[in-house]
Amino acid sequence: APEADRHTLIRRLSFGLLGLPPVPEEVDAFVNDPDPQAYEKLVERYLASPHYGERWARHWLDVARYADSDGQETDRDRPSAYLYRDFVIRALNDDMPFDQFVRWQLAGNEYEPDNPDAVAATGFLTAGPFAGLGDNLLEDERLRNRYNELDDIVSTIGTGMLGLTLGCVRCHDHKYDAIPARDYYGLLSALQSGDRGEVILGQSQTKVYAFRDAGPQPRPSWLFRRGAFSEHAPPLPLGFVSILTRDKSPDDYWKQARDSSPLKTSTLQRRALADWMTDVDQGAGALVARVIVNRLWQHHFGEALVRTIGDFGVRSEAPTHPELLEWLARDLVEHGWKLKRLHRLMMTSAVYQQVSLRPAGGPMTGTDPDNRLLWRMRPQRLEAEILRDEMLAVSGTLNLRMYGPGFKPQISSEAIVARNTKDPYPARVDDSAAVRRRSVYMFHKRVVPYPLLQAFDKPDAQQSCNRRDPTTVAPQALALLNDQFVRAVAINFADRLISEVGTEPQQWIERGYALALGRSPSETERGASSEFVRTQIEHRTAREPNAKGDEIRRRALADLCQAWFSLNEFLYID
Repeated sequence: APEADRHTLIRRLSFGLLGLPPVPEEVDAFVNDPDPQAYEKLVERYLASPHYGERWARHWLDVARYADSDGQETDRDRPSAYLYRDFVIRALNDDMPFDQFVRWQLAGNEYEPDNPDAVAATGFLTAGPFAGLGDNLLEDERLRNRYNELDDIVSTIGTGMLGLTLGCVRCHDHKYDAIPARDYYGLLSALQSGDRGEVILGQSQTKVYAFRDAGPQPRPSWLFRRGAFSEHAPPLPLGFVSILTRDKSPDDYWKQARDSSPLKTSTLQRRALADWMTDVDQGAGALVARVIVNRLWQHHFGEALVRTIGDFGVRSEAPTHPELLEWLARDLVEHGWKLKRLHRLMMTSAVYQQVSLRPAGGPMTGTDPDNRLLWRMRPQRLEAEILRDEMLAVSGTLNLRMYGPGFKPQISSEAIVARNTKDPYPARVDDSAAVRRRSVYMFHKRVVPYPLLQAFDKPDAQQSCNRRDPTTVAPQALALLNDQFVRAVAINFADRLISEVGTEPQQWIERGYALALGRSPSETERGASSEFVRTQIEHRTAREPNAKGDEIRRRALADLCQAWFSLNEFLYID
């Protein structure tokens, strides 16, 4: 397919790397820039933006099943869990090598115990749901809960980092992949000696919800028969996935970890696991590189090279471009595991810059209708959080303050089904700048989902999400028409247009299209928009005869702004 025009490319880049729409002045400058390197310079500028980390942290937080509460029946809040989210954002903005990013999430406190970010990074292990049990429960129930918790961590490490369904091995040898149950319980032993909890960061009194070992001596770990903790074989030593382990044994990695660390308060088995995970020559590093390359490709192109993103086993779907996957993975490792370089390679490629329109009767329409050969760009719907951020941005009310505790937006009492939580959701939250921050900073309470984000397929964080499956259903249209937040930002958008261009409807329309869609309206759109505003003024005047004329016009313009929010062009990126 031919190359897309610059209007399309800047929106594609801006949403792809920042999760925000480009402002009209930025669009005009890029479209009219005679520099043949203008596109490459724009990629560099966006990669250097702090909003890059906010946008791409959302993708990894899906994998980490991050939320700000426990879930389960009590759903206790986790006031300090946000420090893990902040670590992810900072690490991505700083272009932390991905192998270090992985190691810190598995054992950051065993590498750099005095580094607050390294300690907070272990929030990856504690991010999943958790049932806080009362003192009156039997030991069997406690053990069952404990091993369910450890299974959640092992399963997330498997699908999130290795692209392997390790959770299948809890009860028996894997039915398809060469992973025996012994490997599963060997991995579990690295986590057996630790637990979740609030950890003090360095010399400060700041606490973070993270993972820590109980002491330097490993707790015993067993192989359970068919997953039943009441029936187990003799204790198992530390182990890894044997088919990914070559000439260096788990004991070798553990000895290396103990020899290289003076830490005496931890077993250092998680550090041994992290070293094996990122070892390209003797461990799982080559597979970890392929999995993260595949993830980045999926988010940029809408479909991954291996479409079973969390399963690279023998039952996975074969890669559409195996040589490309291998080449990109090797390039990533050889250049220091830098993800920004990987973004740059993908986004400056000719395939990324193609148009998305399917030419009528084109030769590939019948040959490759699913676009597996990447003969055109695939349109993508914005994620729920980015849609909310886009509305705030074009309305001029987006609060760009970064980091810190999450905000709780207003949720109507009718939408809150759970009533028995330990930390109930507030009945009323005032609309203010504090709740107009980017959605990545929203407090995610597992049993009280935010309705607008839920309508647009935000995952529930009960388990690792490798890929969101966007739906197109009637409740989405109803949400855009009736949601209180959508109406509020539509009124803010109207106020912005009146403030910037005055009271002339034609100026509203020109400026509104530039802000919402990054382009000028067509003659048909100008006429339809003008007629819509005129009709809404008439209807509102008839319904509210005592209302002031300026207020009627303001609300009619807000109706048009809300209609723009509902356009496919607003929700989808070509």
